[in-house]
Order: sequence, then structure tokens, then C-alpha cells
Amino acid sequence: MEVSGVKQQMAFAGLRSAQSAQLNVLQAVSAGLENVKAIQSVASAPVPPGSGKLLDIKV
Repeated sequence: MEVSGVKQQMAFAGLRSAQSAQLNVLQAVSAGLENVKAIQSVASAPVPPGSGKLLDIKV
């Protein structure tokens, strides 16, 4: 009885660590998606004239 209890605890601990690892991956992915959205919104924002954008080089 005691041995199976220890095995059960080990199984639960393994499950918990697997779940937290999965959660970390999901958080990293969602954070990455948020960064992509932020970059896209900045990239698609209209640039006012004369704001020193790189392509607007007048010689």
C-alpha cells in the first residue's frame, strides 16, 4: 500500500511538472504573438511626413 502511494505521488509530481512546462510554452508562444502584433501595428502605423523615416531621404 505504501509503495503504491509513493508511486502515485511520483506520478502526480511528474504530471504537475509536465503541465507547468506546457503552460510555460503556451505563455512563451502567446507572448511571442503579442510581440508580433505590436511590431505589425507599429509597422502599419502611418508615418507623418518629415518624421525622419529611413526611406524618405532627400539629397
